[in-house]
Amino acid sequence: MLFLYLMKVSMLLAILTLGYRWLIQFETFSKLNRALLWLNVAAAWSLPLIPLADWGPVEVQAEFHQTIPKIAEAIPVVRQEISSFNPAPSIINRQHLPQWNFMDVLTLIYLAGVAFTAAIFLFQVGRLIRLLWKSPSQKSTDGVIFICDEHNTSPYSFFRWVIYNPQNHSKSTLQHILAHETEHVLQCHSLDLLLAELQRIVLWFNPFAWFHQRLVQANLEYLADRGVLDRGCEKKEYQFDLLRTVLQNRELPLTNSFAQSLLKKRIRMMNKKPSHYLAWGKYGLLIGILYLSSAFVAPYTAKVTEFLPPLVGVVFEAPSQTDAQVERPIETKQNLIPVAAPKAITTIDSSQTVKPEKVKSKWIVEQNGTLYYAISPLATWDDINEIKKEVKRFGAEMNINSIEYDPLQKFITHLTVHIETKGGSSKATEGEGKFVPMKGESGYIGKSQMGTGGDQPQLVKALQDDYDKALEFAKAHETEYFEYRLVQKINDEKLGSSSRGLEKGALEGEHAAEILSSQGVGKSKDNLLKLTSMHRDAECYLDSQPTTLSELNELPFSKFKAIKIIRDSRGKEYIIVYSK
Repeated sequence: MLFLYLMKVSMLLAILTLGYRWLIQFETFSKLNRALLWLNVAAAWSLPLIPLADWGPVEVQAEFHQTIPKIAEAIPVVRQEISSFNPAPSIINRQHLPQWNFMDVLTLIYLAGVAFTAAIFLFQVGRLIRLLWKSPSQKSTDGVIFICDEHNTSPYSFFRWVIYNPQNHSKSTLQHILAHETEHVLQCHSLDLLLAELQRIVLWFNPFAWFHQRLVQANLEYLADRGVLDRGCEKKEYQFDLLRTVLQNRELPLTNSFAQSLLKKRIRMMNKKPSHYLAWGKYGLLIGILYLSSAFVAPYTAKVTEFLPPLVGVVFEAPSQTDAQVERPIETKQNLIPVAAPKAITTIDSSQTVKPEKVKSKWIVEQNGTLYYAISPLATWDDINEIKKEVKRFGAEMNINSIEYDPLQKFITHLTVHIETKGGSSKATEGEGKFVPMKGESGYIGKSQMGTGGDQPQLVKALQDDYDKALEFAKAHETEYFEYRLVQKINDEKLGSSSRGLEKGALEGEHAAEILSSQGVGKSKDNLLKLTSMHRDAECYLDSQPTTLSELNELPFSKFKAIKIIRDSRGKEYIIVYSK
């Protein structure tokens, strides 16, 4: 029974871990991903014990349980051959010999593996507790305990403790390190690591338990990085500090380290734009996988009369950012740049001056007690976050209710901004189409009034400059947008499509003759583009303008850039030629 249960847990954990890895891992909803990783563990260990309810895939489960005996009955020859190997009764007296069977050996191997991994874990935890016990500490107002360890090479956190060596890092790097580790402590990340570690010990034979632990660790690093950046830390400087410390190693379990080896993924997540709302479909797909998988692991019953109540979801929230947040000057080669840091860090060096935060952004202008802001079509999320922080400083709350980008993700096409204060609220929507940049959204907040628009000259000029740049980009990539619309039209008609593209260099290389023969595209002897009769029924376009096959064959090859051939499920072809 134990091995059957562990096999079911392992199978379900493998399915959910792979589903998370392929569908969810790099979505920016890191808090939701944290809850989902907890749900994966809870489902893997509970579903094999819970009979399938009436709403479950009972028919699938019944078919599965009925198929297995049929398969076994279909191989009588194998059973007969196996039984023929049973030896004749022996005359040796076995009364005093231990009766070992295959399951006993498996149990012994499994328990030995659990004991070995648990012993290593306990030994390392013991070393960590001994270090915490004998080292001097300093407690911050947030309850974070900082410990200086002269032998430490890479800072890390463990529940309420942050262990670091100030001699190994510059002043600015140390501030980023402590801000990062403080986020781990405030968000209780050690609980996640403890759960993943215990699961890995119990399922030491399952590679997906080890893989799940790495996914948990990666997501916690994404959460801590995002927490530090949301507190106002300068992204590029923070990433440089990551690079400077990432080569340092640690060997203690249950700890969150600033110098994690998944540097590339962390920087990728920090620079990634927030996931589109369509990404929620991936979460629905993973829940569907969990729903179907329950048919193969839950205990089979013909009729369920009682079952457990539904699980209550746990909502994980990052610690709130209070107005008491302070700045710490970070030393660079040029000057001192104020960067917000957690209040806990101020307890380490109280001699530093605390100054009110002043964010200098070209999209924010403060005049005569009124805050003017603007969001251009080329605005980044860093720009928007800076604006939101300044708006909050003026006693208002800015929410981006919706934001859409062009298909190439280069400029904002649609934006809805909602500003709320104690005295009222305002909402503005900007955007004209999916392929057209918005002109920009602006507004102002004063002591007794607020609104959208405003004629602040500096912001008006900046908005116009970015709008012109976005229009210029849209015009330069008009053919790409046309291709996107064409494919979208085919899909809207519920016709599947496939496509292949060829660059100019491919039609002049060593495989040019083969491409001309197999795909009907090449270069003629007269240095013209050549499309064979293979495409005589195709719908042709030169850039975004309709044309004919004969006109395409008159295009000088020097003006040719690339070709895209799209085919729908009916076999109809669409040819788009990109020209210089």
